[in-house]
Amino acid sequence: MPDLSIDVVAKAAGVHRSTVSRAFSRPEAVKSETREHILRVAEGLGYTMSPLAQALRRKTSTIIPLIVPDITNPFFAELAKTMTQAADERGYQLMLCVTNGDPAKTDGYFTAMQAMYAPFGIVAPSTKVDTEALKRFAFGHKVVVIDRVEGDTSVPTVTVDSRRGIMLALEHLHGLGHTQIGYVSGIAGTHTAQDRMDAYLELTAQSGSTPIVLDSGSDLDAGTRGAEHFLDMDNPPTAIIAANDMVAFAVISALGSRGVRVPEDVSVVGFDGLALGSRFNPALTTVRQPIADMGHIAIELAEKQNLDGSVDHIVLEPELLVRASTSGPRK
Repeated sequence: MPDLSIDVVAKAAGVHRSTVSRAFSRPEAVKSETREHILRVAEGLGYTMSPLAQALRRKTSTIIPLIVPDITNPFFAELAKTMTQAADERGYQLMLCVTNGDPAKTDGYFTAMQAMYAPFGIVAPSTKVDTEALKRFAFGHKVVVIDRVEGDTSVPTVTVDSRRGIMLALEHLHGLGHTQIGYVSGIAGTHTAQDRMDAYLELTAQSGSTPIVLDSGSDLDAGTRGAEHFLDMDNPPTAIIAANDMVAFAVISALGSRGVRVPEDVSVVGFDGLALGSRFNPALTTVRQPIADMGHIAIELAEKQNLDGSVDHIVLEPELLVRASTSGPRK
């Protein structure tokens, strides 16, 4: 059998190649009986229209890039899963783009967006968004960012109220009787990370306590380093807030390997609400971000901006999930 192409299908169906093209790309422009005939012939031959070819011809596509820094972090994996469903519901195809924290790769994905005529893209950064890159590629009006964008309100954003989340964690621990509460960052470099750190420092000071930052590093090893700092202290905190669930898992594991029990010896609270948290041992008390809502809303904001040029900034409310990793301080 010759290589499959529009010409092969057209010859087998007895129609012009342009009719085959319209049957796939503009079905409303072809009589229903003709289109059904073409589709039956194409199916029999095993032919499908290339989405990329359609994009090049029509100068538009249904492909949406989701640019993330890392897929080993379950937060981004869960975000990609929920956004895939949201994209499918609206007739889009999600393309996952992983940068591994390399700004040059982000630029490369922006170039690919242009080549594929992507209607818009979603950026979930691990570092501050390079607004110059958005302007350089003329994507300021075609990108939604899941985080804040410093000094540029022209880019739609979806964020979670980090200050409220830290407040919920502190209120929960204070209610259990904790007065010395430590903090481990682990996600330095983003606006979200800075918001959480600032909120912890401010709210702890307001309560009359002294802030105890066990580690403010920018990697997941911050959890282990924070646990080591805790173990070296003469008067360690009775509870620890971790800036994200992955750091909280690392803190608990590192403490457990040294014989420190959670929550009997120290309570630990995470921030994300990952599904893994409910299956961890002990099950993690955490501040849940509405990850599914973030993905759906990001696509809605992009569509709205494409439709009428509006730029919205949505701030979502977090929720505290109380599980087994927190209890009152040891007497």
